[in-house]
Amino acid sequence: MRPLVQRLGYMAVTAVDPERLAADTANSIGARVVRRDGDTIFMSSNRRHAEYIIRKGTDNLQAVCGLEAVSASAVDEVHERCRDAGLAVLSTTPSLDVIEKSVTFATSEGHVFEVHTPMPNDREARYAGPGLRPKGLDHVNFTAADPEKWAREMNLSCGFLLTERTTGYEIAWMRAADGRHHTVAVVKSAAGGLHHTSWEFNSFQDFKGLADALIPESRRLIWGPGRHGAGDNLFLYFKNSADFLLECIAEMEIIHDEDMEPRVCDPGENLSNWKVVNQWGPLPPIEWVEHHTPLAPLPSAVPSPVTTN
Repeated sequence: MRPLVQRLGYMAVTAVDPERLAADTANSIGARVVRRDGDTIFMSSNRRHAEYIIRKGTDNLQAVCGLEAVSASAVDEVHERCRDAGLAVLSTTPSLDVIEKSVTFATSEGHVFEVHTPMPNDREARYAGPGLRPKGLDHVNFTAADPEKWAREMNLSCGFLLTERTTGYEIAWMRAADGRHHTVAVVKSAAGGLHHTSWEFNSFQDFKGLADALIPESRRLIWGPGRHGAGDNLFLYFKNSADFLLECIAEMEIIHDEDMEPRVCDPGENLSNWKVVNQWGPLPPIEWVEHHTPLAPLPSAVPSPVTTN
């Protein structure tokens, strides 16, 4: 089975204060607002039409994760596979009018994914504003009560390949067609939700500016900098103004062998195996281990696509 998803497409969240979250994302991460539509703010850090979407809500919640399909026909195949796997298909209407085709489904734990044809690259590559310049969104780690079942559902529906997992499925990392060590991952938790969203940067040198940008906000790093064993990527973590956990990474491992057998690693008691979690030594704090952002309720009706400029 080959992946039907090429890469991460976009992330959509709800926030009590969208304007503050957008300003914080610009100041710390460096993505910029590309347009507003009522209570919805669209952000991008590159030429992609939109990659971070913030909607006004009564709470700060994870809403939808967009996944860019390898082709238009792959969207149809995802639709068929979701039905065969018994997963709820919520919509076949694209959420944005710049998306040609999509299918939106939910996992058994309530995570909502829109598998879509690519958004256009119609934004300027260079722009003014504060913050550094990330390459773009890189991956998303979710939480699930049954990570093994969740990973199986993502494989059956989208063809995600299991790259690596811990012995008890405490964490599982899955890759898409672009070969990056993981595009989606899952952490064992009491319930389905979001653990963290990751932005990719050019090099370790960017991390100094990222950490310094938190000082005027009286915030601190949650974990890092360091280098993960799983993925071999540089990392640091912090929370934004809406209490979402963000990871900033560089140097993610690329896997060229689609037939590679999944790696199985021993996480140690309470993620104490430093060779897996952080090759530089310091282990994740309890604040990282227990972090959980709830999911937005599943939509009761399919919204009309948003018209964008």
